[in-house]
This record gives sequence, structure tokens and C-alpha cells, in this order.
Amino acid sequence: MNVPDETIAGYDRDSVALAARYESLSAGALWAPVRELMPVGPGRLALDVGAGSGRDAAWLASQGYEVVAAEPADGMRAEGVRRHPGLRWVDDRLPAVAAVHRLGLSYDFVLLSAVWMHLPSSERPRAFRKLATLLKPAGVLVLTLRHGPSEPGRAMYPTTIGEIETLAREHGLAVLRVLNEADGLGRSDVAWTTVVLRLPDDGSLGLPLVRGIVLNDDKSSTYKLGLLRAVAKIADTASSLAGPAPDGTDRVLVPMGAVALNWLRAYLPLVAAGLPQVPRNAGPALASPRLASARFCPSG
Repeated sequence: MNVPDETIAGYDRDSVALAARYESLSAGALWAPVRELMPVGPGRLALDVGAGSGRDAAWLASQGYEVVAAEPADGMRAEGVRRHPGLRWVDDRLPAVAAVHRLGLSYDFVLLSAVWMHLPSSERPRAFRKLATLLKPAGVLVLTLRHGPSEPGRAMYPTTIGEIETLAREHGLAVLRVLNEADGLGRSDVAWTTVVLRLPDDGSLGLPLVRGIVLNDDKSSTYKLGLLRAVAKIADTASSLAGPAPDGTDRVLVPMGAVALNWLRAYLPLVAAGLPQVPRNAGPALASPRLASARFCPSG
């Protein structure tokens, strides 16, 4: 499932009126509270997902960014091209943003304005992961969360800051700022939360997902690093063992036996030597003389 087709059809059908509504708001004023947190410097790239009329994408371009504007509704894209010629438009949608990924670019700034509420909750973890992998180290992701009733013909689902904070922890992003704001169009039953997140720059260019595992698993670090080292070893020496998941998602499956074998290859010599994982915790396995005297056999 993606952003529902009927939702995109609603934006397509009402594109002229919606574009006029969006363009009535100043992007510069709208994003002024987060401007200081946006990356600066030459050669910066920005991605606007669900770009609508192109209002925000055009403003980002005026700030010196090279901008990719992703919008799935044909009518909205046409309005965007007419109003803001010169932007790079892509026909794409969450959660996969497949066309954006095919561009092979990484971004200093990624924006989702009035988009997240259109995703069913089951699609949001995948969407967040896809967005996180598009960020450069130190890249910034900004999402706006809508609170209030749905618009006719455009399905919307509840959003919470807690959901975003959980996803951010899982993918190693830091929450920089949370702003609760009234609706810019003056609707009394609609309010917004703007969330600013940053992917830390640790100099390693590591995957956000790997960083998220290391940050959030409460087991000791050697356990986590051992697992990651085992998976990395498979990728380096036996990549043919990995294969696509049978459910058609973008997950990759790796045989548990291969992970276990590489994990044992790294850790059994340490266990046999009586080296504890953490001080005063050698684990119950060391009570076994047979294991303590074992020798690792690569062919086993």
C-alpha cells in the first residue's frame, strides 16, 4: 500500500484551487522558525516530498539549494511546473519513494509538509526508513503533523509526536525542535506540529538503521557490535547468501545459520579464553568445562 490512490485523485481533481490556497501562504514566513537549523553552504541538495504546488521547493531553491520536488498527483505537478518553472519534478510517492531513490542522490535537507497524515500507520515505519536513508550525514529532516478532521476525498490518519520520536530513535536521528502551531489558513479545528530531526555526522557514513540499533538496544555494546560484524562479514565474503524477502517488500533475508557461524567465529575464542563480555559477568556458559576447553572449528 502507498498513499491511497483516492487521496492522490482528490489532489489531482482539486489541484487548481488547492494550489491557489497553498500559494497564499509565504514559505519564508512558514519556515522561519526552523531556518536556523537548516544546513548551509554551497552545493546543498534538498528534497520536497509531496511538493504540491511547488511553493516550498521554490523557496528552498531561493535559499541556494538544488531541489528535487516529488509529487504523485499529475494536476498538482502541472500547477507546480506552471507556477515555478525550473524545478526538477519527479512523479513519486511514499512509502517507497522509488523514483527518488533511483536518482542516486543524498540530501542535506528533506521536507515533508502536510504529507505524513496521508500515510496509514502500517506504512509509516517503512516510509521513515526510506527518508532516513536519503539523508547525508548531518542532514536535516522536517515533518509537519496535522491534527484535526480529514478533508473530503483525501483520507487522513491520526499523527502524534510520540510516533515520530520512536521512529527517530530506531533510525538514530536526533530530535532538534518540536513546534506546535495554529493552522496558517485560519481553520479553528486544524493544528500542526513541526518536527525537526537531524542525522548525526559521526564521520563513518554508516547506515541510519545500523546506528539506530546501536543507540537503542540496551544490551552491552559488544553484543550489538558482534551482530553487526557478523552481518557485515557475510556482506563482504558471502553476499550471495542474501536474497529478497518473499513478501515482495524491500527487505533482505540472510540465513540465520550464516549469522550464527560468523558470530561464533568472532566470539568463541573469547569465551574459551575466559574473557567476560562485561566485568563480573562471564555468563553461565563458562561454567561448562567442555565449552571452556572448546576449540573453534571453521568447518563446523
